[in-house]
This record gives sequence, structure tokens and C-alpha cells, in this order.
Amino acid sequence: MEKISILTKRSIFLIFLASSAANPLFASTVYIYSASERQQERSVTHKDIQDLLISKGLENSIAVKKSHALFKNNQNINLKLSHLCKNPNLALSRDKVIEAFAKYALFNKECDMNSYDSLVGFVQSISPNLNQRQLSAIKEIVKL
Repeated sequence: MEKISILTKRSIFLIFLASSAANPLFASTVYIYSASERQQERSVTHKDIQDLLISKGLENSIAVKKSHALFKNNQNINLKLSHLCKNPNLALSRDKVIEAFAKYALFNKECDMNSYDSLVGFVQSISPNLNQRQLSAIKEIVKL
């Protein structure tokens, strides 16, 4: 009887040890937003445009000046930029929007987010063929 209890204690210890080692293998994965998903949620900022200009070889001080001159005299700029990237009717990727704004900044073009014509021109530089839903989405962004 004594031999059976020792064998049982060892067996229980081995089972516990094996289950502890195998437990992480069977655990369900907890998904946290990846960096790319977080980047998709963020709206475009001056810093993003500056960083792209700097990565293309522009000096830091010049990139700062050009990115701030891009949105001169615009009200609610952050809200409008957010809606520009997140509006499902426009379906503009954040990277393409940043690339287009960087090109505008590089050539000293202003983008007036309060002007329907200016915003349509900007969106057409990314996506040339706009339909009626996209044009109405741009009108809503201008009204913000």
C-alpha cells in the first residue's frame, strides 16, 4: 500500500509538471492592437507631414515651416483631417493622404480645408475619379 501512494504522489507531481508546461501552449491568444492598426486609427498631423518631408531629405527646420504653411488660416483643422481619413465614403488611406499633403507642402501649395474646391482638388490628387457620394462627403467635411 505504501508503494502505491508513493507512485501516486510521483504521478500527481509529473501530471502537474506536464500540465504547467503545456498550459501556455493551449492558452488563447490575447490580441492587442498592432502598431499598424493604431496608425490607421490616428488622423494626420503636422508631425506626420514633417517626418515624411525629413525622410525625403528636407532639413528639419524647413520641413517644419513648410508643413505649418500648408494649413494656414484653417479652422478645426484637426477635426477635418480626422474626417478626411476616416470617412468611409472617401476611402482614403492615411499614408496616401500624408504623401499628398507632403507633396503640397514641398511645392508650397496651400490646402484650404474650408474651401470645397480646394478640398475636392486635394482629394482628386489622390483619387482622380470622384463619385457623388464622395463629393457629398467632402461637402460635409468643409462644413465642420
